[in-house]
Amino acid sequence: QVSDSSQPPENTGSLLVENCHHVELYSRLVNHMKNIQNITIRNSHTVVIHPKLYEAKGAAPGSGSAHNIELTNIHRLQVKRYSFKDLRVTGRFYLGEVNLASVVSMAFDFQYVKEFSVFASKFDRISMFGIKLGQCKEFNVLGMTHFASLGAHAIKVKCDKFSLAYNWFGHVHDSSLDVEYGLCDIQGNTFNSLGGKPFLNMKPIDSSQKMETNEIAMTGFVFRENKFASVPLLPFASLAMPYFSLLSPTTSYLDIDSNQFPCSCQRLGWLLAFGKFGYNSHSLAEVGSTKGSGTTTFIKQLYDTAGPCMECDHMECLDMDSSLDTYTMTGLVYNSEEGVKCAASGVLVRNYDDTSDKRDDSIVESDSDRRNNTVNDKNVDNRFEIMVDLDDVDDTIKDSNFANSLKTDDYEKDQNSESETDYMNNMNTFVKEEVLIPQHLRKETGHDSSKNDKNTNTNTQAIDIVEHDTDKHERLLRIPGDASDAVDTDIDMIVLGVTMFVTMLSK
Repeated sequence: QVSDSSQPPENTGSLLVENCHHVELYSRLVNHMKNIQNITIRNSHTVVIHPKLYEAKGAAPGSGSAHNIELTNIHRLQVKRYSFKDLRVTGRFYLGEVNLASVVSMAFDFQYVKEFSVFASKFDRISMFGIKLGQCKEFNVLGMTHFASLGAHAIKVKCDKFSLAYNWFGHVHDSSLDVEYGLCDIQGNTFNSLGGKPFLNMKPIDSSQKMETNEIAMTGFVFRENKFASVPLLPFASLAMPYFSLLSPTTSYLDIDSNQFPCSCQRLGWLLAFGKFGYNSHSLAEVGSTKGSGTTTFIKQLYDTAGPCMECDHMECLDMDSSLDTYTMTGLVYNSEEGVKCAASGVLVRNYDDTSDKRDDSIVESDSDRRNNTVNDKNVDNRFEIMVDLDDVDDTIKDSNFANSLKTDDYEKDQNSESETDYMNNMNTFVKEEVLIPQHLRKETGHDSSKNDKNTNTNTQAIDIVEHDTDKHERLLRIPGDASDAVDTDIDMIVLGVTMFVTMLSK
């Protein structure tokens, strides 16, 4: 038991709490009140529902069910994770005029609900699996309920009837509506911004899996009068619905009509080009192709049956005189060489079909492969190159283990007639840094220190840091060869050899 809390009698069948500032429902409430069937809380400022109102472990068989749970006019509702886990609602679970700042994962996780309804409420964010219904007869969200953000798989339900009508959605992500349905009705909603493909996992229930009922089950799909503000734009293939191919006009009721979009080539370029010219049809067909082939059919019907264009601000959309198809005829220009582009701005509509077929393998080349290829390509020139991180240049040069691994053959001088000046002029970008080369890596010429002082190249060499197609923090350190150094070195070695030969003869 919880201190400073009220506990109704064990035989309580209904619980009504209203006009309170703060209400909390603690864990195992249904376990303690075995006969409770109705819980109603209304006209309260704050309501907190703790995890596991019903604890299945150790409970009597057949327990863990309630008839109705209703929360109405709650200014601040907090639902903890697993609050309704393993609970069955044989009647209705209802949220009316409630505000939830955040719906955490598995907050509304029911084993079974006959009817789950939300009316005129506000959700700031619903996380993945925030609403998760293993089985339900009806799911209804009505009356301008406001959803600021829906995460991926935010609403995951399996229901005979699924209805979203006249609500506002701010930002939705991939598979935000992860729904298996018998009859689906999505109409009159405003979708402000699509951050992914929210309808990707909307799937009709297999006829063999439909719930047993005495009524004649009606199957179908209604998608009409929805508004897509497309802020800042409508992402490519964001309207994908591959499972649409599982619906047949002969066995299901289909109604796709009067959905509205802004007349803007900048926002809807790919949709307009596909609807008018069949542009990117191959790429669209591949979206979710493992699930079904209905994406292109669904999007084409959306375009063909679209209502008048609209203009939207943050909360309201107003109709315009022109239709989407009429705008497309003047808003797009098709050229057999350049493809489709926006008439006003001249911006090309990307051809995903073309780029997917002609994609260069180098696009998917790994960073390590790209770095190795860069080094190998530069080996045509007999200059020595090292891949390093700029932050570790000094440490690398000073590291004796690294220096000992180098071979003096790598410093073989370039014998080509091209001068170093010409080579440097041909470089696109480089940064010079003076770095001292370890003493034991220098060529021994047999000259005294006075001669070396005159030719600073024997003591200090310039290392060019050349930018190729490498990562931001990586460069190529180049120790350039010097043809004049090579000539001087060869002459010195010849003189040294002749001197040693004459000494031997004199002995």
